[in-house]
Amino acid sequence: MDKKFLWGTSTASYQIEGAFKEDGKGLSIWDVFSKEPGKIFQNNNGDIACDFYHRFESDIRLIKDLNVNAYRFSISWPRILPQGIGKVNQKGLDFYKRIVDLLLDANITPFVTLYHWDMPYELHLKGGFINNEFSDWFSEYTYTVMQALKDRVKFFATFNEPQCIISLGYDTGIFAPGYKVNKNELLRAVHNLLLSHAKSVQVIKSYNKDAQVGLVTCGSAYYPYQENQENIKALSKAYESQYNEDSVLIYTDPIFFGRYPEQCYKNYPEFYEKIDPNDLKLISTPVDYLGINNYEGVPIASDGNDGYKIVQRPDGYPKTDTEWAVEEDCIYWISRYLYERYNKPIYITENGIANNDWVHLDGGVHDPARIDYLQRYIGKVEKAIKDGVDIRGYFVWSLMDNFEWASGYSRRFGLVHIDYKTQKRTPKDSYYWYRDFIKNNIK
Repeated sequence: MDKKFLWGTSTASYQIEGAFKEDGKGLSIWDVFSKEPGKIFQNNNGDIACDFYHRFESDIRLIKDLNVNAYRFSISWPRILPQGIGKVNQKGLDFYKRIVDLLLDANITPFVTLYHWDMPYELHLKGGFINNEFSDWFSEYTYTVMQALKDRVKFFATFNEPQCIISLGYDTGIFAPGYKVNKNELLRAVHNLLLSHAKSVQVIKSYNKDAQVGLVTCGSAYYPYQENQENIKALSKAYESQYNEDSVLIYTDPIFFGRYPEQCYKNYPEFYEKIDPNDLKLISTPVDYLGINNYEGVPIASDGNDGYKIVQRPDGYPKTDTEWAVEEDCIYWISRYLYERYNKPIYITENGIANNDWVHLDGGVHDPARIDYLQRYIGKVEKAIKDGVDIRGYFVWSLMDNFEWASGYSRRFGLVHIDYKTQKRTPKDSYYWYRDFIKNNIK
């Protein structure tokens, strides 16, 4: 890999920052949701998390020592706009400016995500994504960020995993804000999110025409259980069969094609036929890349009738601490499929493994499973690149163990172990492996 390839690691604001009501920060939906009994494992919350807000300088030294040339992090919207709109909290804005300063001083490229799930609670009370004014609120938020960072940050992601934002937050209700709304409201939330994305892209480009802007997707990563022409052809059928708020194409087709997947119009004509064509024109505002978060996949095969079928995994298949399968072919095929469909550069913005890590008696954190996992998946990323997929970066999730949403502190994804009682940082064996891997691969 050349020096232009981004080798990095990722975090998200609510998962690491803590300081949930310090220095003028407003409440987020996760600040409120995590306090509801029974919503989070052992009733954990992110009030302190990894205390990154107070420890960011030493944590950025850990990032520098990792040899990465990029760091993906998110901005807490209510930290800089406590009410979501209106008065700016300068202390919050200065916090992110300082992070960017330190990263640039260390020759690390900042990769900023604007929305990684912590909506200002005050905007939630106004309806959140179901309110048609949401895109204007998000546009104002983007203006605030760009006024501070416009000439110093090149890479921006508007939204992280819209599938989780809408499906888990507004359908199943297992993530904040914990709603279970009707189908029409779900589709409206998807549409408002996409309008918000597009307006944000336009704001970013108005401040910095050279900025690289995209959206980060996730969702079912189909891959052929056996690699043959029939099964590869069936991939398209598998992806196109998904058209709900948790699918991949319902978010990416409108951005790249200016139209929702065909199945949407067939199944919900009463909603989609009423969409203003100007909305779709706005949503298809050009972007520079597509971000992909990937951890596991869905093995499929041709059904022999121009369709597909899901193949049961073999007995005793390997899986992580989150019960996710270890199946590295998925990262190759989702990257290849989405690149061939949209012909846009790709960044693997998250990939990693939850592992049951602890500090051993010798003082180290030995995580050979994570090292093996990263080798497997990075190997498939490299294969995709050799096969012509324009992948320009890879980010391990995550820099450090953190608050893993509904799982609280029961899942450890980090390259760095966190003792939540003392906040002691202990780099794991995988940290040193990734450090040396990058050193040997950046030419």
